[in-house]
Amino acid sequence: MKRTLFVASNRLGDAVLTTGVLHYLLETEPEAAVTVVCGDIPKSIFEGISGVERVIGVRKRRFSLHWPEVAISLGPVFWHRIVDFRGSLLGFLPGRHRHVWRGGKDDIHKVVANARLIGVDTPLPPRITPTAAQIDAAGKWLGPAIDRPPILALAPTANFYQKQWHFENYIRLAQKLTEAGGIMAGARVAVFGAPGEEAQAMPVVKALARNQVIDLVGKTSPMEAATVLSQCTLFVGNDSGLMHSAVAVGIPTVALFGIGKPAVYGPWGDRSLCLKSTPPGTAIIRPENGRGDGEDEPLPFSQVLRETESFYKRISAPESGS
Repeated sequence: MKRTLFVASNRLGDAVLTTGVLHYLLETEPEAAVTVVCGDIPKSIFEGISGVERVIGVRKRRFSLHWPEVAISLGPVFWHRIVDFRGSLLGFLPGRHRHVWRGGKDDIHKVVANARLIGVDTPLPPRITPTAAQIDAAGKWLGPAIDRPPILALAPTANFYQKQWHFENYIRLAQKLTEAGGIMAGARVAVFGAPGEEAQAMPVVKALARNQVIDLVGKTSPMEAATVLSQCTLFVGNDSGLMHSAVAVGIPTVALFGIGKPAVYGPWGDRSLCLKSTPPGTAIIRPENGRGDGEDEPLPFSQVLRETESFYKRISAPESGS
């Protein structure tokens, strides 16, 4: 049997961005069983994908000792194909076809660069497809699918504080979008955040009406979060792995960028909007001694509200037949 070794990132966002390549390989080489090696955090994203035989979660150790341990656990295999997005020692295991990441460029999106790594000239966008069983299980948070109102997904956290738009801005945004006359009037609001991100996410949860908010802070695995996102109507969030998950499940996505690299890590596709700080590359945190209304920030509240409303109306128009 042919076997493919697929080495993905330790970070959720980078791992999600490789899912398009993985699905391409599964579709073009269905006879090859795939072993995925990735960090423990994104592991659930790869588990359950048809054609993936095994998923190994990696916890980093000093002196990169985790790689020899993984190599031993893989056993003596001559791989049909090795795709290594980590540039790790695993890229040099015995194999017929070898694709090892050597670093990207700041003007090429990862979706494009990832595809080129395996010799594909067209972009391979991220793709996460929850199963029917996973969608049914998400009902414990979302309630019955019948007559379910629209859901606004908010991700007010990120892996670095300078990427975080102030939580008060998210509260106001949710209120404006879902109030009577808003573009998502009557919508519920799902608030996401990983364990340890409560300080930024919970104020949003607590500020919204109890019967409106869906508190998912620290309660989901990455795959469970992606499944919930697949049932949402619109996503607004910081530059984060969850933002890429929203893109991967196909919902309209608004990403707020400051110090990151939007040319490389911006949300991909026509159903996304990337809002950047002014000047570009400025942290989107609230300035000390600021006014507190969000208008003197590198990414002003009024701009985010206005452009989110315009984007949502444009995306929704074809579906409404207008």
